[in-house]
Amino acid sequence: MNPFKGPTRLGATPVPETPYQKAGQAWDARIGGARVQAANWRLIALGLLAANLIQSGGLIWQASRGALVPWVVEVDRLGQIQAVGPAVRGYRPPDPVIAWTLARFVENTRSLPADPVVLGQNWRSAYDFTDAEGAAALSDYARGANPFEQVGKAQVSVEISNVVRASPDSFRLAWIERRYVEGQLVSTQRWSAILTLVIAPPASPDAFVKNPFGIFVRAIAWSREYGA
Repeated sequence: MNPFKGPTRLGATPVPETPYQKAGQAWDARIGGARVQAANWRLIALGLLAANLIQSGGLIWQASRGALVPWVVEVDRLGQIQAVGPAVRGYRPPDPVIAWTLARFVENTRSLPADPVVLGQNWRSAYDFTDAEGAAALSDYARGANPFEQVGKAQVSVEISNVVRASPDSFRLAWIERRYVEGQLVSTQRWSAILTLVIAPPASPDAFVKNPFGIFVRAIAWSREYGA
């Protein structure tokens, strides 16, 4: 221990004697407090940044796991559930589901309701069940039949009578069309069609909602049955 140096003691801040000393101490106290606050805010900001990075990393990891698995629910004509299971790659809907979908497609495109709003909804729904080639074929038919010009002049009801598989990629449908003018039945015709289709998974959530089974009409060949 150094005999010429006494122990170090921390004394209190001396009492200012002049206005200049008072102003200097007030300035030092203000600057020192601001520096302490700035340091505290920097620590808080760094902590929040670290928390955000951890949260973002967790979300990315969760998304990469692919924890969301879509499920397929099969129903009958009355809406009763027939089968439930997770959607898997390569899934093909059974024939009853395809038959029901194609029957709705024919009803939407061949019937003529009295309300133009309903007609527009039917046609938009029909296009949801076509691929590019099928949409082109449907547009060709629409240009020739011009159903929107017929609204208010007549009504056509469609009654599906038969839907059977014709080949691995096509179905044959038969139906009856009844035409009404001013509420009176004026004609009854029998029609049939061969619809070629493809099965493809929906490409977007919106497509999944509109066409969950991925049933798309690619080619349309329908004709009237004379003498039946």
